[in-house]
Amino acid sequence: MSYIWKEGLEQARGKGLWLGIGVIMLTSIFLIAEARAFPADFGFEALLLSLFDTNMYILPIFAMFLSSFSIYQEKELKTVMILLTKKESQGTFVLKKSLAIQFTIITAFIAAYFILALFMKAFLSFHIVSFLHFLLVISLFLWIFNQIGIFLGTICKTKMQLVGANILTWFFVVFLLDLMFLYFLPAVTFDNLRLFSWVYFLDPIHTLRLYLESSLGLFTTTNMSRMMDKFMFMDMWIFLLMNTILWPSLFFILSISFRNGGQSND
Repeated sequence: MSYIWKEGLEQARGKGLWLGIGVIMLTSIFLIAEARAFPADFGFEALLLSLFDTNMYILPIFAMFLSSFSIYQEKELKTVMILLTKKESQGTFVLKKSLAIQFTIITAFIAAYFILALFMKAFLSFHIVSFLHFLLVISLFLWIFNQIGIFLGTICKTKMQLVGANILTWFFVVFLLDLMFLYFLPAVTFDNLRLFSWVYFLDPIHTLRLYLESSLGLFTTTNMSRMMDKFMFMDMWIFLLMNTILWPSLFFILSISFRNGGQSND
């Protein structure tokens, strides 16, 4: 609990969290205003999907910056050295710090979406189940990218390295991976489609979006072609669970393995 309290105070005193929430709310309000012209039947669900598509570009960079600089600040201020020499092992420190970062950042952004829900309810036909599916996807999205940021904060030795690592990781995950998929797409056949499907759905952005789309009733898995049946050979919630466990666990282990990440300042 002390880690969560400390993390909450540090994030509240900083400008990064408020800037991220402000950008999310500003862009969302414009999308809500535009969604008033959507058809009544699926207007709210279409808005939620549009919000996710917008957040897909914004949330990863803010999540990684906030979490990575939180870890880096512990090294910069030497507090991590005090904790490790007194009562904490590297593993327990990373675990407690990760849980504190995850709880603080996810809670703050989810609270912002609840405020936005007041605007959604005022202008659209609000569906609570669809909104809860959206919150689940956003929480898991933050859960994954927060842990990536924690890893980057652990391994980087200077602030310039950390800024560069965050930007390069964001560019790779959000833009370059999709370009790579498009490059290899002509080589995909019915015989190697299952392998391509594994690679495609191990990208959390693809899995989270398709899970949200199907949960909102905007994508149906009935009456699909043989190729689509082979491509989506497992339920989306299984791919979602795999991404939720695999990537945070991997980057948590890497954060502990690279425990000698530098302590130097700029």
